[in-house]
Amino acid sequence: MSAPETRVDDHEGPWTVEDVLAFPEHPARARFELVDGVLMISPAPSWDHQIASLRLSNQITAALDRSGAPFVAAEAVNVTGDSRLFIPDIAVADRAAVSRGTLAVPLEAVLLLVEIVSPWNQSTDRILKPALYAQAKVPAFWRVELEPEVRVVVHELEADTYREVATVTGEESVQVAGEFTVDLDVAALLGDLEG
Repeated sequence: MSAPETRVDDHEGPWTVEDVLAFPEHPARARFELVDGVLMISPAPSWDHQIASLRLSNQITAALDRSGAPFVAAEAVNVTGDSRLFIPDIAVADRAAVSRGTLAVPLEAVLLLVEIVSPWNQSTDRILKPALYAQAKVPAFWRVELEPEVRVVVHELEADTYREVATVTGEESVQVAGEFTVDLDVAALLGDLEG
């Protein structure tokens, strides 16, 4: 006998990380995230969003491979805190925290989180998530803006907030929390797609 399926409309009270991780995969690829008992649902990302995510993740992975730094990068994975679950567009985490079958990595094992701003998530990607990531002491945060031009806004943790250190629109080497350097090529993220 299989376990009963968890449904959003059947739930009572605050949500927990365990509740959200127990969801079956959403057929429309929606993302379910959690902040202090409040469930946040985002629609599936656009093609532009996902192409930029894949290409940026590849640039980060190439930098990790070159450097030998003990981290691993992945797209759209679960990262968790006590009462929080996020699905950043890209996460770079301590390799020791990731093994086969890992469902979620704790925020304290994360070095870099990347959010690509979506039209329907602008406030979340620009304000809410960076504030919560800084509160969790994630050392580096990048925000990718796709409009009006593609750019990567690089932030470093300073005390308990992020400080913007660069906005990259072309090719530039960017250090990630003193651990490794990424040779960013921002034009390559969407440059071959018709605008």
